[in-house]
Amino acid sequence: MTDDISPNQEAEIDPDIDPDEEFAHLQHAWRRRYLNRVVGLLVVIVAVVVAADQLGVNPTYLYAHRENFASILLDEMLAPGELWNQLRGDGPMLVLAAVETLAIAGVGTAFGLPLAFLFGLLAAGNVTPRWVHEPTRLLLGGVRAVPSMVYALLFVVLAGLGPVAGVLAITVGTIGDLGRLFADEMEEIDPRPVEAVQSAGAATLTATSAARLPQVSTAYIAWTLFYLELNARKSTVLGIVGAGGIGYPLIMAFRARNYSRVMAAIVAILCLVVAVEFTATRLRDYVDTTRRTWRE
Repeated sequence: MTDDISPNQEAEIDPDIDPDEEFAHLQHAWRRRYLNRVVGLLVVIVAVVVAADQLGVNPTYLYAHRENFASILLDEMLAPGELWNQLRGDGPMLVLAAVETLAIAGVGTAFGLPLAFLFGLLAAGNVTPRWVHEPTRLLLGGVRAVPSMVYALLFVVLAGLGPVAGVLAITVGTIGDLGRLFADEMEEIDPRPVEAVQSAGAATLTATSAARLPQVSTAYIAWTLFYLELNARKSTVLGIVGAGGIGYPLIMAFRARNYSRVMAAIVAILCLVVAVEFTATRLRDYVDTTRRTWRE
């Protein structure tokens, strides 16, 4: 058996190492890692418990009042007869609100897409110099840090109540999020086609259009469709702050404690989101199929 050992393996074998001592060392290291993980888990649990207590989360209180929730949910929101009558009565209004919600998402995405594309190029480290892409990334990070609901509140002050504020809020959110996604996608491309084009004397703009964009066009379309779906979800709640869409009848029903109308609005939101998600998924599958066909 010793004849099968290569010279390199013989060099790696240290006869001075005691197997029992090595095993004890590995066992001690394993115990230390295990202890660190247990301590870390306990710290997280204690932090969650303390935070929940500071927030006033009381499981005992919630359990004692469980019948209130059950009565509202079962007797008012999920009562089949009342829900059906509410859907029949509010159907036209909910359909119009759902269409307005979809329009807010679509128009906001369309308005934000060109600027997201531009900032995505400027924020890509393999397209622009450092003094350009680093401030652009900071700008996109600042835009992304503010939730769409806060933008909606600000634009309600600017444009007044209605869907215009919602469109502006979705536009700004699209610029920040899609711009960052586009920049990250651009930085993952294969540099060899770009280098080949630049070696022929092409400028940055020409190299981008000829070698960079073809590599990310499918991903950009997929991200745009995904974000359109996400914007449709965001738009359903912008009406809570007066920015148009189906969120407005939802919050008004909550304020009136008309829970059957609340459930009718939730059903409309569910139908809208499922329809948008189904359509976006089909379009993404079509884009993927087309890309594979062209490659073959």
